[in-house]
Amino acid sequence: MNPQINLTEKAVLPVYLFTRLGKYIGISTSTGDFYDLTPQTYAALMKWNEKINLKGPAVTADDISEYAREYSLPEDIYRLFPLPRKQRAFEDRNALSAISDITLNLTSQCSLRCVYCWNDQGKYSNTEFQPDSDTLKKQEEVSSDMSIETACRSVDMLVKLCKEDKQLVVDFYGGEPLENVETLEATVDYCRENEKKWGVRFHFLLATNGTLLTPSLAKNLIDKGVQIAVSVDGPKAVHDNNRPYADGRGSFEKIAENLKGMDENVKKRLVGRTTVTPFFSDMVALYKNLRDLGFERIELFESEDACHKITPQREAMFFNTDSQYETLFKEYERLAYLYVDEIVSGQLDYRKTFFNRFFKLMQRLYYNHEVSGGCPAAKGQIAVSGDGNIYPCTSFLGIEQFCLGNVHTGLDEQKYRRFIEMINNRFDMCSTCEIFSVCRTTGSCLNMNYYFNGDPARSHERSCDLFAEKLKLAIATLAILSDKIPDKLDELFGHDPVGRRGNELY
Repeated sequence: MNPQINLTEKAVLPVYLFTRLGKYIGISTSTGDFYDLTPQTYAALMKWNEKINLKGPAVTADDISEYAREYSLPEDIYRLFPLPRKQRAFEDRNALSAISDITLNLTSQCSLRCVYCWNDQGKYSNTEFQPDSDTLKKQEEVSSDMSIETACRSVDMLVKLCKEDKQLVVDFYGGEPLENVETLEATVDYCRENEKKWGVRFHFLLATNGTLLTPSLAKNLIDKGVQIAVSVDGPKAVHDNNRPYADGRGSFEKIAENLKGMDENVKKRLVGRTTVTPFFSDMVALYKNLRDLGFERIELFESEDACHKITPQREAMFFNTDSQYETLFKEYERLAYLYVDEIVSGQLDYRKTFFNRFFKLMQRLYYNHEVSGGCPAAKGQIAVSGDGNIYPCTSFLGIEQFCLGNVHTGLDEQKYRRFIEMINNRFDMCSTCEIFSVCRTTGSCLNMNYYFNGDPARSHERSCDLFAEKLKLAIATLAILSDKIPDKLDELFGHDPVGRRGNELY
């Protein structure tokens, strides 16, 4: 008598099938492995899946073999797609935490008033999170500049929490972090002075609007080992619409002036980062604009509707409607084709994709790196506000219930454990998803989950749909590259299965 295979009530089938970029792809919902299929095998697997679905929880191992023979599926094909196991969700839920990445919010001051900004002069959260004057007063405290002492105590805490991971990332954020360049430089110096004693290696990231990044400052920071991402949202008219000064003037000319004065060896180390909005969503044009400005390393990412105080003007800068999401899907498809051309022609490789999330997704998929534990907020990274308060990540800054302690008094272990227990519920909620084996709950920001659903563990449906589309395009792009440059993929992805933030490239 054959043992009955236990499927969940919402059965996840052995293979998830899709077509993108002319490729026929099958993902094992058990292992996360994916395969470039012939149209004939794809069609047979589709029928096999459907038959298993009809049988439901009563399906047996004999049934699966019988259905495979019925549709002429060879054993070496259908064995690639075993029935999924719930054990993977259990393993992710219980993955150990090791904090190796910290974001220091050096200041909430900024001369720009970007239309989609998370900061809003230090008040990160939606109005529903600001019910009284006490909360507003506390959020004013978040607006303070970070002192050198607080920054150094934050680094001390990171070293204590990193466990066995000795490659540590310090990310400088704001506001505009260069408004507090004294603390930034002092923090880098403190880290470098103590690396050998602590037995760690620090990597530094900086996100800047570029208006204060003079050629001399850029060189100084690059020489100190700081990786710098400069936000430029497109040609002048697009950028100035998205990223004006407080008085309404555009900021494009000042950034272009700073870039023009930089040495080429400095400029090539910068990252040009564009936030894509419905105002102008042509990703290929935006990519080429960054190239024209002299950037070799490029990152494009859509504006995210999280932790905002909503106004009609601000809401218009996020992708919300079905038609806007359809446009975004098409733009990512066009971008994927461009990446293929750039990679095959030798214009794009690991060194030039350091901040590029789509490329890092391909990198993780190529090495089938298991992102155990899902989103790294509070499990792999934390954020610190100007006053030293600790949060799961920058997106949660200013929301009091998610404050996990202070660097001067220590991590509140009870609050921290409660937060981890709360967000770990997402593994139970997501485990029956058809692409859980490759997503592993990374598809929806915890803050957006809270913002839209009131629960960090309950995924935001639109975010999941968008991430699923990126996964499909990344897998299909890998399949094309495997055809075109099969012997160069290890070199392309830098032999780095993790693709951590902060790796040294030059």
